[in-house]
Amino acid sequence: MKHQLTIKAILLSLLLTFSVSALADGNDSIPPTPPDPIGDRIEIPLKGIRWERSITEPMQVYYYIGEYTIDVEFNENIGGASIQVVNSTGTVVYNYTHDTAIEGGCTIFLPPTHDCYYIQISAPRYQASGELCI
Repeated sequence: MKHQLTIKAILLSLLLTFSVSALADGNDSIPPTPPDPIGDRIEIPLKGIRWERSITEPMQVYYYIGEYTIDVEFNENIGGASIQVVNSTGTVVYNYTHDTAIEGGCTIFLPPTHDCYYIQISAPRYQASGELCI
């Protein structure tokens, strides 16, 4: 009886060893992220202060590579949001106030030059800033 249990345990462990290795395909890397249908984009991280707690970020900012555009998405109503984009020499490239209750976002067109841009967002219940160098 004891001999049969030992043989069954050995056979079961061999069976599990070969079945797990049969499932492995040898490619354990993470698959590449498919390209965005609108264009290649990167997220610009925002450092901000929020006065109300919520699950989602109030805004997300993306830069579209090769298109020289910044896309700002408003995920929640934070009131009138002033967005200002300044280049490295201090020249204001974009300065506009958006009503986040009505608008879903905005697109900011940058000059087609290599430079660093600083983004300032100011709203009654939210303050944030970000930086982009292209």
